[in-house]
Amino acid sequence: MKTKTIFMLAAMLLISMGAFAQSNEPLEGDVNNDGTVDVADIVAVIKIMKDGGGAVGEKKCYWYAGTNNGNAVTADNFTDVASQILESEVPETGSVTANGQYVYFVMPETKHLESLTDGNGSAVEFTCIVVMGYHIYKTAGMISGMINYTIEQTIYYWYVGVDSPVGMDPENYDTHNGLNEWTNLGSSLPTTDIQVAKRDDTNYEKHTWYIAAPTDANFTLYNATNVGSDETAFWKTTFNVGSVSYTLWTSKSEGWQAVNYLHK
Repeated sequence: MKTKTIFMLAAMLLISMGAFAQSNEPLEGDVNNDGTVDVADIVAVIKIMKDGGGAVGEKKCYWYAGTNNGNAVTADNFTDVASQILESEVPETGSVTANGQYVYFVMPETKHLESLTDGNGSAVEFTCIVVMGYHIYKTAGMISGMINYTIEQTIYYWYVGVDSPVGMDPENYDTHNGLNEWTNLGSSLPTTDIQVAKRDDTNYEKHTWYIAAPTDANFTLYNATNVGSDETAFWKTTFNVGSVSYTLWTSKSEGWQAVNYLHK
């Protein structure tokens, strides 16, 4: 039923393209806010439905560490096993005690199981599969006793500056040089608007400005008053910081300041 709904919605969006393309009014089917109604909007709708479990809404994030009472954690049952909805960050460290059982870990794919060690500090091997945007980790063998785990935390940033951030390391403060600034967002994607304000108050020199934020935050670039989109004044591309995709807005004309909002 869900598959039929997705394809019906896709067909309706395709039919709508011609009609919307001839109007100057806001495009009702422009899901990704790029100014056109096209196949990219179908992809965006399918992603929204997938993330929301078939309906638009807040995505549920699952986390689990344990033996599942000796039962296997698989692609078919992992959301039932990992029933804790995350309201806080995935823990960086912890431990699990097993009695001749496999130990499983389930977490969003933005998180990674960095290491497992036994009570003597020796490494414990594990395997991993990716299912529906989640990692399912499993110890390579059955475990008796306690094992300790460490989870790599993905840190997010946003950027504004006069130098392209592509290839920069946000944690290298040599890249923070007055008109360039990375801001640490922590290990959770932002859920509110972010004000962008960067000015060359001393010399009033004009620059090409760059603004970047995590792609999965789904920001739209708005004007200085945060009342309307400013996307047409910027070129829009993507790049990666590690394994995280970032959207990059590059100003089409030079200016002495960058004053915008990353709008949710």
